[in-house]
Amino acid sequence: MNAKSDRSYKRSWKNLLINKRYQLRFTLFMVGLSSLLMVGLGIWVMKVANETTEVSMTSIRGEPCPKVPVIGSGAPTGEDEDAIPRPSMKLDEPADDAPVAAPAAPPAAPEPAPAAGSAEPAVDSAAAGSAAVASAEAGSGAAVGSGAAPVAPDRHVMVQIDESSMTLTVTLPKDYAELVTKHWTCELLQAGRFERLEHGRMRILWAMIVTGLLLVIGLAAYGIKMTHRVAGPLFKVSLYLSKMRGGRYDKVYNLRKGDQLVQFYDHFKAAHGGVVKMQRDDIARVAEVIAAAEAAGAGQHPAIAELRELLARKEKSVE
Repeated sequence: MNAKSDRSYKRSWKNLLINKRYQLRFTLFMVGLSSLLMVGLGIWVMKVANETTEVSMTSIRGEPCPKVPVIGSGAPTGEDEDAIPRPSMKLDEPADDAPVAAPAAPPAAPEPAPAAGSAEPAVDSAAAGSAAVASAEAGSGAAVGSGAAPVAPDRHVMVQIDESSMTLTVTLPKDYAELVTKHWTCELLQAGRFERLEHGRMRILWAMIVTGLLLVIGLAAYGIKMTHRVAGPLFKVSLYLSKMRGGRYDKVYNLRKGDQLVQFYDHFKAAHGGVVKMQRDDIARVAEVIAAAEAAGAGQHPAIAELRELLARKEKSVE
């Protein structure tokens, strides 16, 4: 009998939700509050992580890599040469900055040899020059008067190309290969540092997400389990009270290990034991009355029959 009274029931995960309204309300409140706090903390942590990553990337960009020298050439650039005038593509337009040839003067008449000892040749020479000028002016006037077009002078443009200027000569510094290697090594190292910083930021983000999910799942499981340790004793008490209302006084067993409301349950157990004791006392008194009536020969009286029915119900209620 003692072994039966000390038996305990093991918890089963399928029976954890005994009082769904109480357990789910408490668990959802706890999970929701922790989720809000976790989201706020995650936003702040990611903001700091983003700022730190940006500062680190800016610091890396501030470290310039060795520059690759520009490959030079031996070809002339043309900056130190005189500008060559552009020749005209039309025959009736003078070329830019081209010198205009002056009209040829008519040939002068040969001067006669002066006679020896005579002063006239000097005078004749001066007269001959005046006559030549007058003759040229007369010829020009005649040409203008007759309406004839003036004859354009011949124009020629000479373009000279230096074939040596078409040859490109590439010059490389002696340490060109070393400088190129250093430059690209630095670029690759910086790209690797950028990638590591980005991976670190993503690791922080995933760590916050995984931590938040584990926290929510853990709090949900813990909340349901802990509320079950409160709802379990209350469920047992309500079950015993329902049986007592129906006239059934079962044995009250101890709580399971870890249950809450132990003191409350002990008080209920003591009260239940007091009621059961009262029922047993009543059974003993009724049995004595029935025995006395039967001894007096009134065992067939209707009142004794009712007492027998009452005794049977009470005995059944405390089994």
